[in-house]
Amino acid sequence: MSIEVRDGAHELRAEEARLVLDLAEQAEAADGSPPLSEQFRLSVGSGDPDVTHVLSYAAEPALAGYAQVRAWSGDEPPSAELVVAPTWRRQGVGSALLSALPQDARVWSHATGRAAAAADMFARAMGLEPVRSLHVMGRSLVDGPPWPAAAVPERYSVRTFETGRDEDAWVAVNAAAFASHPEQGALTRRDLEQRMDQPWWDPEGFILIVDALASDRIAAFHWTKVDPPDGDTGEVYVVGVAPDRQGEGLGKAVTILGLDHLRARGLRDVVLYVDEDNVAAVRTYAGLGFTDREVHRQYARLP
Repeated sequence: MSIEVRDGAHELRAEEARLVLDLAEQAEAADGSPPLSEQFRLSVGSGDPDVTHVLSYAAEPALAGYAQVRAWSGDEPPSAELVVAPTWRRQGVGSALLSALPQDARVWSHATGRAAAAADMFARAMGLEPVRSLHVMGRSLVDGPPWPAAAVPERYSVRTFETGRDEDAWVAVNAAAFASHPEQGALTRRDLEQRMDQPWWDPEGFILIVDALASDRIAAFHWTKVDPPDGDTGEVYVVGVAPDRQGEGLGKAVTILGLDHLRARGLRDVVLYVDEDNVAAVRTYAGLGFTDREVHRQYARLP
């Protein structure tokens, strides 16, 4: 078995990227949940200079496992995700991949059910401890407790994202709103445009609250997502409020506007991802009828 590393200067070849995505699909079919998050999947074939790929070959071209590590700016430790082919588990592949990652890398597990228990056992056996929890919450759009009407103060107006107009303004307000969030706050215009190229992109589902007298100034936003586009489940993809507009109820208002939009599309269910430490957001979502469905965890080596 061999380990190959592709850093930012040596991106994955097209065939390698295809093998990685095929491997991820095999693992999802076996485990019931995708092993790679959206950002990591998008980075498989993107040539992102901040990403390093680690491939474990049983015998080329048979890919036994894959790991990806992403560097963040500032003092944030890198984050990583890894996946092992179902037929190559418990044969040292996961350990070899983990050993190839930086010692300070924080490793995500997106597994659920029995797969989550197995991932937790593996992480602890490798000297890793859980350091962060990401809750998947959801609710029905057709049943359950009703949500109130959106209360948008008169100084604001509501519109949807306009391609060619709002990209830079959104990147700036997103960075400010998520300045302490290692993933969301680091999104660039390149990252935004990468998502705009996806089949699920729909600017009508990207709702902005803007100054009534200066409609280019974004005060709050709710980017909804429906993936697959013909599915019946929507997602509260990201909700953000400009730091200087917090405390005005805009987060709740724009969340409700997004729920209204998803229900108007005829969808039946909605989910979202929220950090356990974001107590205010968890409280807002719980008040709108969301309940826990899954918990994803990030692991790290503790001092």
